Amino acid sequence: MSAIQITALEPGNRIQLPADWVQALGFSSAVSLERTPEGIIVRPARASWDDIFATKLSVRPGDPAAEPDVTELSGDDLLF
Repeated sequence: MSAIQITALEPGNRIQLPADWVQALGFSSAVSLERTPEGIIVRPARASWDDIFATKLSVRPGDPAAEPDVTELSGDDLLF
């Protein structure tokens, strides 16, 4: 595995990594990208549960940071 490889920037801003690098570094279906002043670091994606749930959809519509608008609540509303 050589240290430097030049590749074309394909349409859609895509690059193709050398196959031997992908295999040697253990990349699979996803990678993480980190932008640095020197360039971009490509690493195998290791998602934590916090990363996975950070993009979870809200159960209720609207702004999830806003308090829910509950104007009336009775004992019947709590029956299942």
